[in-house]
Amino acid sequence: MARVTSSVQAPLRVAVVGCGGIAQMMHLPTLAERPDLFAVTAVADVNRATLDAVARRYGVAAASTDYREVVGRPDVDAVLLLASGSHRDASLAALAAGKHLFVEKPLGFGVAETEEIAQAARGSRGRLMVGYHKRFDPAYLRAREEVRALRDLRYVEVTVLHPEDAAYRTHHVVLPGGRPWLSTPEPAINQAILAEATGGQVADAVAGIVGKDAPAASKVAAFLLSVSLIHDVDAVRDILGEPEQVVSAHVWRDGFAQTSLTRFRGDVHASLSWISLPGLKHYEERLRFVSPEKRVTLTFPSPYLRHAATPLEVERMDGDELVVEHRTVSYEEAFRAELHHFHRCLADGRAPTPSLDDALGDARWIEAIARAYGKGKA
Repeated sequence: MARVTSSVQAPLRVAVVGCGGIAQMMHLPTLAERPDLFAVTAVADVNRATLDAVARRYGVAAASTDYREVVGRPDVDAVLLLASGSHRDASLAALAAGKHLFVEKPLGFGVAETEEIAQAARGSRGRLMVGYHKRFDPAYLRAREEVRALRDLRYVEVTVLHPEDAAYRTHHVVLPGGRPWLSTPEPAINQAILAEATGGQVADAVAGIVGKDAPAASKVAAFLLSVSLIHDVDAVRDILGEPEQVVSAHVWRDGFAQTSLTRFRGDVHASLSWISLPGLKHYEERLRFVSPEKRVTLTFPSPYLRHAATPLEVERMDGDELVVEHRTVSYEEAFRAELHHFHRCLADGRAPTPSLDDALGDARWIEAIARAYGKGKA
């Protein structure tokens, strides 16, 4: 990325592209609560009703259904790209305009798309940050310290038991309707995801990840790996480094369940499992790091619960006694912490993390897992 010095206004003038659920539940409230750090000067969303309602709610005059009309504005220092689906075109437009860019994960679908955006970022005046909010969870940061200090880490187990999103969104009021999020039957949820993975905006990119002739179940699994399990891919990579080999990967239930096993340096193996379980209102995302000296377990709450603490459990021996520590590290909101980090990095003229290299590393591991579906190994 081109070397830049700090040119951040006080406050940072932000264009928000994508004003749907995650923007309204997490990012926009964070921007609004710190007017000394952020000023939303423009918003964009393809849904006119959502766009107008959000613009009124936050008092933003510049609003468009076309992101190209806002990313190049002179009163915009940084673009927050929060829309679902492909981020390729909007990212390239913002970087070409020389804007700083915060992109919700994934930066791109697959290695090729991620590398294309990374190449544009390297030549841009702006700085780029990828939105992996779990990297800023205080309990995750404490767990990372514990795990990196282990002398003989042997195994990592990641399990995500995923209910439908409505299970944890009904307490939010999302514009334009201002009504609680409604529950959707499982067949309708699955059909919508299947359509997006095989025939939607990102279908070609998903096919590039898993192979164009792969069965529909593998494409669904690769899509879910890229948009949901990617948080855990990034967290494990951040702690362990780059993977050496995907040993095996398996998909079942039409792609709505998957598990994989990957080997890392030092013969550490990591299993990643993601299971769709609509109906049971219990989101569970557990990362467990196992060694003979300690077991470190992190259990993330639903991302739609603001300021919910992430429980951290550490098991160790004290002489002949087993000690199990249950820690509540902090109630700091990870979504807020990551945007504050973005602002500090721009103000200081330094590169934010997670970085382009992180996004590329995640994309490579995801692609290796997806290519191993049904083959036993990569």
